[in-house]
Amino acid sequence: MGEIEALLLRIAELERSLAETKAHTELIEHEAALQMSRALDLNNRLSVILSISAALPNSRDVDSVVQLVVREAATLFPGTSATHLFLVDSDQNALVLRAADNPAMIIKRTSLGLAGKAILAPRAMLLVGPELEIALDDLSPDQFNALRESMEVWPPYSALLAPLRVDSQRFGALVLYGGVNAHLYHPRDLPFIQALADLAAVSIDELNQRSRAAALQRDLALTQSLHAEAEARLNTAQAQLLQSAKLAAVGELSASVAHEINNPLYAARNSLYLVEQDLDTDAPQRSFLTIAQQELGRIARIITRMRDFYRPAKAELAATNINSLLRETLELVQTHLRHSHINAAADLSADIPSIIAHADQLRQVFLNIILNACDAMPDGGDLRVRTRMLQARSEAPSTIEIDICDTGVGIPLEHRPHLFEPFYTTKAHGTGLGLAISAHIVTQHNGRILVESELCQGTTFSILLPTSNQ
Repeated sequence: MGEIEALLLRIAELERSLAETKAHTELIEHEAALQMSRALDLNNRLSVILSISAALPNSRDVDSVVQLVVREAATLFPGTSATHLFLVDSDQNALVLRAADNPAMIIKRTSLGLAGKAILAPRAMLLVGPELEIALDDLSPDQFNALRESMEVWPPYSALLAPLRVDSQRFGALVLYGGVNAHLYHPRDLPFIQALADLAAVSIDELNQRSRAAALQRDLALTQSLHAEAEARLNTAQAQLLQSAKLAAVGELSASVAHEINNPLYAARNSLYLVEQDLDTDAPQRSFLTIAQQELGRIARIITRMRDFYRPAKAELAATNINSLLRETLELVQTHLRHSHINAAADLSADIPSIIAHADQLRQVFLNIILNACDAMPDGGDLRVRTRMLQARSEAPSTIEIDICDTGVGIPLEHRPHLFEPFYTTKAHGTGLGLAISAHIVTQHNGRILVESELCQGTTFSILLPTSNQ
């Protein structure tokens, strides 16, 4: 009997030992399974963080960043009832709700909730139990009610708060509310919400820097454009000042020589008058005498105009027929054209109206350009004078275009910018005043002179005169 009892006791001890071993093994297996689950959860969360880190650089604006962060927060933190992301609005100097899982919250933009506490925190925070209750009790009635309306489950059982910051600069706050008691947030969640907030902050900071850089680039481009425009205006003003100085010299020179020219001119006109008195009324020479008297009178008017270059013109404005002026000018130079072996042709449009102008001045312009054309054709050539109407596209008056074309040697490119400068000439016998005075006369008539030229092909001077001269 004693041996049997001892054996039974031994068996009982072995059974207790086996049960303890089994329980310990189950505990180890449970702990191992728990650790494995946590490891898998950690791995999954790290994968989510890495995918977010890879996706954020592709975001084109801040809204894309905050929406991505709010969307992925639900993946990182199961059981989240509400996600709110706030950013600092520098214009309003306040926190503004920029993204939430409930679109109605974006429209309201009234519930700061725990954002004020989150942005001031040095790092991510976990609120649970009494701490969360105290934080919610500190909210204003409006904030409390808006937060309650935004959540499917009330009250929240836990909350995760994280500031969005880069170095010492804070951009906003990320707040998550846990609405399921079975999924209470845990301290091990803190590194992940801070990592998510840091990724958002870095991306927003980079976008802000890009925006500032782009703005600075635009400002720089605008500054450079304004500088170039100002420099161009300065160059134009300097050129105009130089032109004015040269034209002033023309006036001074004209005034100084006017007296010397007027004396022999007066004697010549008196001599013609005496000759006229001795001619019979029907003498054939009388027509040539009349032309000579008219041209001497025009010379006198030209001298007066050169002398008074910067003073208002003394001649009266009158209705002027452009076609008639061109015909008279061509008739005047007909002998010169014939001796120079130049064939002249006129294509004058019949619909050219009369304009209010200084006829003598315009005749001088036409004569200067035609004589220049003759000089450009030393071996002869063709001269064509053409007029036509250019109809206005708006309320501006119509324009008369006078083209004087030659088949001469052309004007070298380097000479064209200086064509209308006083005293600029490439001719040995020229004074450099003809085109300068012509341009001045056309400008006084509110017109323009354009030049087109091709070497060895010829040159076209186009004079544009408005039909209504204000």
